[in-house]
Order: sequence, then C-alpha cells, then structure tokens
Amino acid sequence: MRRALVLAILSVVVSLTIGCGSDNGVPGFIPKGNFSLASLSGQYVYTVSGLDFSISSGGVPYRQAGVFTADGNGNITTSTDDFTEGSGISTTSSTGSYKINVDGTGVLNLNSALGSLTFAITMASNSKVYLIEGDSPLNAAGLAEKQDTSALSAAPTGTYAFLFHTIGGTSVGRIGVLTSNNGSLSGLQDINNSGSFSSPSITAGVLNTPSDPTIGRGTGSFTDNTTTHFNYYIVNANNIRFLTSDLGAVGIGRAEKQSGTPALSGSYAFGTSGDTASFLGGVNTVGRFTAGNAAITGGALDTVQDGNNAANAQFTGSFIQNGNGRATATFNFSGGTANEVIWMVSPSRGFMLVNDPNTVEDGTLDLQQSTSFSATSLNGQYAFLNSGFTINGAAFPLDRVGTFIPDGSGKLNLNETVNSSGNVTGGQVFSGTFQVSGNGRAMATINQVSLTNNDFVFYLISGTDAYVLQNDAGVQISGAISKQP
Repeated sequence: MRRALVLAILSVVVSLTIGCGSDNGVPGFIPKGNFSLASLSGQYVYTVSGLDFSISSGGVPYRQAGVFTADGNGNITTSTDDFTEGSGISTTSSTGSYKINVDGTGVLNLNSALGSLTFAITMASNSKVYLIEGDSPLNAAGLAEKQDTSALSAAPTGTYAFLFHTIGGTSVGRIGVLTSNNGSLSGLQDINNSGSFSSPSITAGVLNTPSDPTIGRGTGSFTDNTTTHFNYYIVNANNIRFLTSDLGAVGIGRAEKQSGTPALSGSYAFGTSGDTASFLGGVNTVGRFTAGNAAITGGALDTVQDGNNAANAQFTGSFIQNGNGRATATFNFSGGTANEVIWMVSPSRGFMLVNDPNTVEDGTLDLQQSTSFSATSLNGQYAFLNSGFTINGAAFPLDRVGTFIPDGSGKLNLNETVNSSGNVTGGQVFSGTFQVSGNGRAMATINQVSLTNNDFVFYLISGTDAYVLQNDAGVQISGAISKQP
C-alpha cells in the first residue's frame, strides 16, 4: 500500500506532551531554554530516512525530502514534500502548524489532501532542527536546515565533496567529488556496492536549473557504469541535499563545497553507519584518530554490528593522501585491519567510506577542536537525535529526539520523545552519569534507558557537537548531539 494512502487512513494525533517533559524518574524536572515559535522562521530543507510497516512486518525503506516555510507564529505556510519507496518520487504540497517549547522541543504537522505528517522535533538552533516522524505505521528520523534564499535560483557551481547511500537490489555507498560547470557534472568517486569496492569516474552528468527557484529544488543525474537520477535541494551555496528518483532504489545524500587545501591532518572524530547482509542499518560506528605525516595514531572506536558490540577498540595505522582531497587509510587493530577511503571537504571536514566486503558503511568526520577534553567539556543543554532499532529475534525500529543535559561534572538528564515501531511516547525524562576521557571519548549510563555499562558513547568534536552510539549488545542505534545557544 502506498504510504500516502496509509496516511490518509492512519494519521495519528501525537500527544501535546511531546517535548514538554515530565517527572518520569527526575522529580521536579523543568525544561529550560530561550526558544519560542519565532525560533522556527523561514525556509527549511529536510531529509528523512525511515521504514514503512504498512506493507511488510519487516518494514519497507523509504526516503523523504522537501522544503517547508515556517512563519514564526506557529504556521507552516507552504511545504513541498517528495517521497520514495523505490517506485519513483511522489510529490505533495501542504500547509501545517507547529509548536515550540522553551527547550526547543516541539511538534510539526504538515497537512495535505492525502493526509497528515507529524514530526517530533528538537531545535539545535534557529537553522538546525532534529526530527523523528510520529505517524503509525512509520519510523523515521532526519534533519531540517534553514535555507539561504539568495542562493536558490541557479544550479550550484564549483567542486563539491559528496556522499550518497542507496538501497535497492543492493546496498551502495559512494563518496567522492562532483564538479558542476554550467550545469554539467563530472567527478571522481569510490563505491562500495554490497561489499564490492571500485572507483569509477563520473563521466557525464547534469544539474538542471531549479524547477522551482523559490525553494531551490531541481533534478539531476550522473553516469559512471550506470546512471543515477535524483532530486536536489539547495541549502546554501556550499550545501546541497539529494533524494534518489530511480525505480527500485531509495537513497539520500549530501554535497558540501570543497574549500581550502583539503588535507587530512589533525585529530578527527567520526561517525559511520550502514548495512550488512543481515540488516539494513546493521552497523554503526563512532570513533576518533589523529592523522599526521602519513601515520594514524591515537585511534579509538566503538561499534555495533548485527547487535554485537565492541567498546573502545584501539588502533594505529597509516594513510596515503592525494592533492584532490582523497586519502586512503588503514586502521590496525590487535585482531586485524580496517581499510577506509576519505574525501575531504576542507581540512576540518570529510566523508568516509569503509572498504569492507561484509558491510556498506559510510559517514562523516570532523576536526576535533581540543586536544584535552574533560567532564567540563560536556556542560549545558544539547539537542539530541538517535535513530536505529533494537534486536529481539527481529528488528524493531526506535528513534529518539529531545534534549541531553550534562552538568559538566558527571551528572545528566535526558528528556526524550521516542517512536518505537510507530508507537510514540513523549516527555520521558531520565537521569544518569557520564565521564569524559582526554581524547574526547565520553561514556554515559542513563537510568532505565541503558542496558549495560557501555551504554551511550560520545566522541566529542568540541564542547558543542559529538557523534553518539548506544553501545549495547542487541541494539543498532546512533546519532548526534548539538549544543543549543
């Protein structure tokens, strides 16, 4: 059954307690912050990845992207939503409403002739919003980013590092660089196609002029051994988001304009995720390493694959770097090696693809802003997003959004809204403890949420951002935090 029809029949009303907090485990908890309806104002590009359970008990992957306009007074004045489950893109237009609490949590509703969409949201800032979809029988998570409306009327030009992950007959992760010149595309890339690694050049392609220049939405394609078609959405002159439009495939991606000398040099935190032969979304990894003089030092990572976890695995290694921003790296562990390809956006940002025959795993890395972290590095209120599933004989989706509140001295609260297999629960507040190592690896045990002493692992980029993994056996859940202003 098509999702649009399902929404017309099964639209749910999410409780207004979403994001409002409660005394669940933390007596007297009161949400704090400086957000209001006015905080969400302007045009936002959003991308969403999820599963539709109306067709199969195991869930059918879907991807969704679009642009909505918030008026700063609680109204969504316009929205263009593109959706695919592999049968091409269906597009709907809608209006809607939203609510924002003082801590940045809230609810966003989009209403069209086909039904309604409901998102639980948390604002990291006025320009960055974490969201999970709260419509039964759907589970999904994503991100909304404020557009620069002055950059929407023409196709982007320049050289962009990019990442694209698609699921169809096979799982495919690809990273590389695309150069757009008067709408024509060329580029270099590396591909992991269900464990088979290759590096075909992009021999032809196009970014068409936006069909709707008021929202920066257009179409395009690129060709290597096959041709990939997509919709694209301009966030600003330096950032583009993608949605696959090919039959039989679903996927989203991003491109970021290269700047500076794109060298791999310094200490980086990273987060990757992807698919295994057993599960879509069956591998999640977070970690850090230092790169310099062709050597990898001080490496550490936490990973969960098919529900089996490893904590704080240490590694060293080596890397080879090209002048175009591409680097190949080998991570040496006590029990073996891992091979990585990295395409740098800038000296402080890059995309990573794991060269592994058993997974299709990709993600991003960011330059750490400190060489000596401590508990005081985690202090304040952070927007929090987790997405994945639990494994109990079968995979059950679980997405979280809310606020993560560490106190800088080892104690924390988590105020979350959860969508578990289409069942949404809002305003759950839990307490916990955390500790931070000097390399930026932090561990948190959160009462009633955590399962073992590994629990949530954070690899800090800085005191404001981190990659997050729930490092417990039997779960596949990862995400990020961003400090609110």
